[in-house]
Amino acid sequence: MNAKRLIVTLVFVVILMGFILWMTDVFIQDAGRKNKIWREQSQKVTDAIDYIKGKQYDVMFYGEDLNGPKAFTPRHIYNFEYESINGEGDLPEHFGHVIIINDLSGKAPLDKEIWDKLHDLLIRENYVIIYLGSAQLPKMQKSGFFFDVYPEGTKSVAFWNFGRDMEIGFADDPSIVPEVVREPLTSEQCSVYAMIMKIYQKHYI
Repeated sequence: MNAKRLIVTLVFVVILMGFILWMTDVFIQDAGRKNKIWREQSQKVTDAIDYIKGKQYDVMFYGEDLNGPKAFTPRHIYNFEYESINGEGDLPEHFGHVIIINDLSGKAPLDKEIWDKLHDLLIRENYVIIYLGSAQLPKMQKSGFFFDVYPEGTKSVAFWNFGRDMEIGFADDPSIVPEVVREPLTSEQCSVYAMIMKIYQKHYI
């Protein structure tokens, strides 16, 4: 290889190495920006969960697993008997109760008698009652949870403040969940995450 060709080869290698280093730096910076955005947006979910925990409410759920954030750990109940709702004696001290009925698949075996009991807990003992789903809405209405018709397509509703306050469709819009957190979630998970964010936003507890 003559000297001229060697110089051209060396210049080419230097340029190639410089391009590779530049691309690597761009990739690292882009990954850093994405990681920063993820941390900032996921922190919003963490803040919402910390808010709920900080209120020291006895949060429980009935029905299918919520599949929410790992840090969100309500206790699972399997019926609405006194012992289930009030829990064991070693429950931490709390200032109120939240019952979440997760029925997004529409399979919850709830009759009007149970909804009457839940309505009584809302009105007399100021339980927060949250329903995720749509199949049970007519039964809830018959038990006194609604005062008028609800919009078609509603799949979530929350009641609090002794039943004086309610929000129909409160977790129907997944856009309340930060975009980078929302992207990998199923529609059912989006409803759960939206519920958490809305509790934080609206201060149901």
